[in-house]
Amino acid sequence: MEVAVVTTARPQFIAVLFALIVAQHGRRKRRTRRKGRAIYSTYEVNSIIDATIHPLADQHWVFVVADGLLHAANESGGDPVEILLKFVKYNMPELVRRLLKQIRESSQD
Repeated sequence: MEVAVVTTARPQFIAVLFALIVAQHGRRKRRTRRKGRAIYSTYEVNSIIDATIHPLADQHWVFVVADGLLHAANESGGDPVEILLKFVKYNMPELVRRLLKQIRESSQD
């Protein structure tokens, strides 16, 4: 009688084990950290740069350089050639104007 119980229980055990394996196979492991979007958008980073650097740009021309490079780096995605081109296009006229003004003021003194 023990043999009959063992042989009938074995196919049921295998069936349950097979069902558990099949049920677990379709599930994907969740990542603990999702790759989401950036904390700040490009617009928000530009606003932060404007709020911090623009008031200082009135005091010294170095902050005009910092402002231009930060904006160009933020918008170009880190490409050095594009950063330089954007800096020259958008900030070089302002920088030259300020440097010429500073040279005129120092020569008048």
